[in-house]
Amino acid sequence: MLEAPDISSTLQDQETDNPHAGLTVLYDCHPYTAYAEDLEFMWRWTIYRDHALVQEGCSLTLDASKHSIKHVMTFLNMKSPNPKTEEAL
Repeated sequence: MLEAPDISSTLQDQETDNPHAGLTVLYDCHPYTAYAEDLEFMWRWTIYRDHALVQEGCSLTLDASKHSIKHVMTFLNMKSPNPKTEEAL
């Protein structure tokens, strides 16, 4: 019987080296960081707070991803306003 190759250890090694390799940083202002990843057919964007995922989504273009992240960051910063939000985006 054929067994699938064990690629999980290889993928884990690559992820531990740099979990955000190949991602475009769109926002980086403590405690939030947002990334976009080009998947060829769409852009996947993720927002982290202190390295924990808080929101993710997808858009057809990079500009649409930036707009979505700006919208979510406005909502997230309503309770704790951050004057650097507008400057970062």
